[in-house]
Amino acid sequence: MALPLSYPGLKCVLENLEAVKRVHIVGRSPGLRKIDKLIPLCLKYFYIMSNDMAINKLYITCDRDEVNFKMNRKIFIRQRVETQEDKMKKLINFFTCGRSIIHVGSLNWNKSSLPNFLPVGMKFRVNSLAAPPWQFDTANPFVDPRSFPLKTMVTIPHTSTFDSHMVTTAATLTLLSCFSVTITLEELKKLNNKRVEFERIRFSKIDIIPLIKYQIETKEATGTTFVVTTDEKLFINEKIREFEQAFGEYRSDLDDVNERFLPGSSRFSIPINNESRIQVYAIEDPEEDGRWKIFIKPVSDILGL
Repeated sequence: MALPLSYPGLKCVLENLEAVKRVHIVGRSPGLRKIDKLIPLCLKYFYIMSNDMAINKLYITCDRDEVNFKMNRKIFIRQRVETQEDKMKKLINFFTCGRSIIHVGSLNWNKSSLPNFLPVGMKFRVNSLAAPPWQFDTANPFVDPRSFPLKTMVTIPHTSTFDSHMVTTAATLTLLSCFSVTITLEELKKLNNKRVEFERIRFSKIDIIPLIKYQIETKEATGTTFVVTTDEKLFINEKIREFEQAFGEYRSDLDDVNERFLPGSSRFSIPINNESRIQVYAIEDPEEDGRWKIFIKPVSDILGL
């Protein structure tokens, strides 16, 4: 007969069990609940709106008289007569088991009404956060201070975006823009991120060239790598032409860069000071369905990187 697991063994199993499976197993075993509450709950992905939520690969939608669960192409429906708010509160309580700290790899926060659903004092310890600027003040109290600086922040350009510590201190910042905006030189100067990625910015203006000229004038490199991503090759060609007009004298083969350059596109090595320069080049990324990217990357002349 198999011997029962010791507490350290059971703790190890529960801690490494996929979160949704773990919650369902523990929910059916009163003996496990006491132990489970002592073990951190780690979610890879958590998304919540006013009437739906996603936990890892489980998607839950609260309709008027029912709750729909969808996972691995299977759909389960449960009839419920409570209000949507009550249903959401019960779901959150069921999956979090009253914990005050929830570890989340990626938290997607989109609604100011979310605090109505969340238990008082709950905190999310997150690696990555996605939220629009007008939700920063609402989301911030629910993010454990030990999460900062974030590994990744995903948001959209807005007048308040560049004044938020969540944005400017994240290791990687992703800015999405589905409409025409201008990201000014002064806004770019506020960013202290190691990497800033611009996506869906086909109709937007980004003052990258003025930023490089500013660095040349001040002889101060920011140390931030900028990446412009698009699925429009014409957009990439247009941006490369702008670099040709501004920095044509600094064209370079960049033989020391191990990348699959976009064939026929110009590449640049722009000196900032005696210790650093900025490399500019375009690539086609096979890992992202052939999307095109422009890299504006600071490198050290001293280290030869």
